[in-house]
Amino acid sequence: MNKYLGFMCLLGLLSVGHAQYNELEQRNCIIPKILQGSWFSWEVGLPTQTIIDATSMSRRGYCINYQRHHGDEYSFVFKERSANCYHCVRTIIRTLNIFEKFEGPCVGLPPGQEPTVNNVCKGIKDDQQLITLFNENFVPINCRSSLEGVWHFTYQNRFRFTGVCNKPDARIQSCQTAGTQFLIQNQKFNITYQKCEGMEGTFTGTVEFSCLGDWFVGKNHYFAVANTKESRKDEKYRCFLKNRDDDLYVGVSITAECNTLKTPENSPERLKLTPVKAEFVEPGCTLPQNFSGEWVNTANIDADVSISETHINETYYPDRARYRKTIYVCRERRGNRVMMARLTVDGCQKDYVCFDFMPRHHNIIRYRKGLAVIKDDFSTVCSWVQFPNSEAWKYDLFLAKNPVPVRCPVAGKFNFTQRGEHPFKTRILGGVTLSPRPDIHCKQNISDLSVCDTDQKELAVDENYCLSVDHLGRPVDIYSDPDYRMKCIGFWKENLKSYLITYDDLDPLSKYRCWVYQRADLNRVLMSQAVGAFCKLNQDVTSWNHSEGAAVAIDAVEYERERDDCPMYFDDGLNPWRPSDASNIVFEWDFYKAGTDHLAFPSFALGISGIYMVVTFLVA
Repeated sequence: MNKYLGFMCLLGLLSVGHAQYNELEQRNCIIPKILQGSWFSWEVGLPTQTIIDATSMSRRGYCINYQRHHGDEYSFVFKERSANCYHCVRTIIRTLNIFEKFEGPCVGLPPGQEPTVNNVCKGIKDDQQLITLFNENFVPINCRSSLEGVWHFTYQNRFRFTGVCNKPDARIQSCQTAGTQFLIQNQKFNITYQKCEGMEGTFTGTVEFSCLGDWFVGKNHYFAVANTKESRKDEKYRCFLKNRDDDLYVGVSITAECNTLKTPENSPERLKLTPVKAEFVEPGCTLPQNFSGEWVNTANIDADVSISETHINETYYPDRARYRKTIYVCRERRGNRVMMARLTVDGCQKDYVCFDFMPRHHNIIRYRKGLAVIKDDFSTVCSWVQFPNSEAWKYDLFLAKNPVPVRCPVAGKFNFTQRGEHPFKTRILGGVTLSPRPDIHCKQNISDLSVCDTDQKELAVDENYCLSVDHLGRPVDIYSDPDYRMKCIGFWKENLKSYLITYDDLDPLSKYRCWVYQRADLNRVLMSQAVGAFCKLNQDVTSWNHSEGAAVAIDAVEYERERDDCPMYFDDGLNPWRPSDASNIVFEWDFYKAGTDHLAFPSFALGISGIYMVVTFLVA
């Protein structure tokens, strides 16, 4: 009897100890609050509900151990209460309403082995299929990062019909209406389907989705939604997929799964989007006539700009999308300031922006843009307060897409030294020369910068130039071609710095290059070439590295020889609207009329190395 009582007491102590151990294990494993709640998923072809609280997960037991990986990834070890069985569940938190998991089978551990994450989860692989869990008590999230705009779409469903259903009234409306109570419309979007004749499975109707959040996996952009009018859980949740490089194709799942979406083209349902302009604004003014044409906006990743009499159409190509298009409509103009209505083709609202334009010179339009305002009022939109006037700022640039060369502000023949991360190097334009060059003895090899053509409109750089003359003083190396040929397309002076824009169609990085130049002496010029089409504020003539936006800095000294016929010229760009003195002068010989007793020659200007002489001829 005593032995029996002792045995029962021992069992009681063991059970109490085991319960205390289980309680201690649960205290050490607290599931994050973002994972707690009621979740719906589609697992093994069946709808599944999962309940997670602070210490347990339905059908998996209570949590005894966990480990946090990089970011919001966790590995949990669960133990079933009725068996010596451990489950490993690895979770990846995507949004407030979505997390994904992959897990292994129930495993048993040999006696004495601790149920750690490494011991229980060693059979799980990173390439296992993910299962998406949707929060049944979701909180809607703003749709702007998932899908924004008004789109026409065509669609196809590989499991319902063949072919592509294309109807003009098929629309996706995802508008961010400002001032909506509680921002409800910002958290929903509508897809209006249209039925196509002869295609079973197509239908006419509008589906309203609430956005549950979005996330990226490589270049794949996923976002999850919930059908607000659907009560069946297996039909309520859906997943969408876009590619960040080409977001005009969208893949849609037909079940509450994201793992069926690998690429937009191979998804169960596929949409092809075309942006639609949502509003029309009547022009109220006209832009300067010499603005019309095709331009490049250096302030917006070299966007393509088309300017007409009343509109500015800008198309730019961001890193995470195919393209974006913005339309500006001229509403009111006073002097150099123009109030324009801004419409995004794939957007839903219009606002108003003020442009402060400088008069066009050469192939350049200089401007600055104010802040966007919702009010259609010139005094408000074009107030000087709307322009971000920092202590240091400069105008942005529109550069002509097909520029016409102008006379370079720096001309002559220079011997230069260079310093930079991308210096000028020897190369042969157009490939290997067609005819062999004779052997020429070079007295000296220099780096040559020349602006010597007839109109002085082309800047030529030869990194290794043979400096030698014959007994008559004529250049010997007449066969060499320059390594670089850059056309001057515009220059000006701003912030006490002289700027030059050159155009080189063979430049692999940027056809347009910005230069800062300065005359340092009577026959010495300092120049700094930028990495791209615009110069940073802190770039000066001595800048040579990327920290100041420069590629190379050169120090050029004139060395014109007797037979070079390359006079030096310099213009600091203080007045870029002044006609160049390289322009041709046309003498009109129809001034003589019968009966006149004298010939009157008009006044004209002759430009000789930058010196203007006004000559008046009077022949009596």
